[in-house]
Amino acid sequence: MPINIFWGRMQRYTNILDENTGIMKRVIILFVITAFFLCGCSENTLLLQLESGFGSTVVRIDIKDMGSVDVRLFDDDSSDAYKLFVDKIEDGVYTDSSVSVVIDDYLMMIRAGGIPENMEISEELKTSKMFKPSSESGIYPIYGSVVLSENFSVDGSFMIVAFSEDGIEELESMLLYKGITLSEYLLNAYGIEFTEEGLDIYRAKGGAPWLYGVYPCVGQVFGGMDLVEKILRETNIADESYRPTEKIIVSGIGIVG
Repeated sequence: MPINIFWGRMQRYTNILDENTGIMKRVIILFVITAFFLCGCSENTLLLQLESGFGSTVVRIDIKDMGSVDVRLFDDDSSDAYKLFVDKIEDGVYTDSSVSVVIDDYLMMIRAGGIPENMEISEELKTSKMFKPSSESGIYPIYGSVVLSENFSVDGSFMIVAFSEDGIEELESMLLYKGITLSEYLLNAYGIEFTEEGLDIYRAKGGAPWLYGVYPCVGQVFGGMDLVEKILRETNIADESYRPTEKIIVSGIGIVG
């Protein structure tokens, strides 16, 4: 894939996330934030996140007529973001909610029902302002992670990350097309060192490193990721808003364990 096509694709991702939730102001800026936080991370730390005993609260996301997705919440962290997410689930805000954004090979976003679209949100209620993920939590937005969106406090929107290790490899390949590595690019462009050890986390597991340290990662899918992939692969989108042409109803999200 030519480098200009790749960057065009990433720009479309940035535009839609800005328009719908403000998740990323600029993908490249978030790479810089990632570079700062990932220094010193190890893959051994990452594996803790994938262990069955890490996080005892299990949440089931039921997609009408399609199946379910099971998520283990990271309640061990006892973060404010986790508590608010559980409160919203227990309050029933996700009854008859829907899949609001579908970006193939990247993410699926779910939004609470009965809330008008394009609501204005004050600066202090934005997720990136309310919750500051700890750089020492050992939790990363890898493939299959559940990450809260910028407007979460208002519309309950959250993402399931589906950017695979192949996507990370493609990203690096596009940079190498220009003769530089990802770490070199970050160092040369911004003067910040991105360690190979930090990059190895995403090379091995996939994910969205540009979200790390910006939006809280509150859970990990451990069952039903194939359904997420099916939705991303087969859903038709209306336009560059990445909204599904036919409504995908989330019949409920509840705590099951």
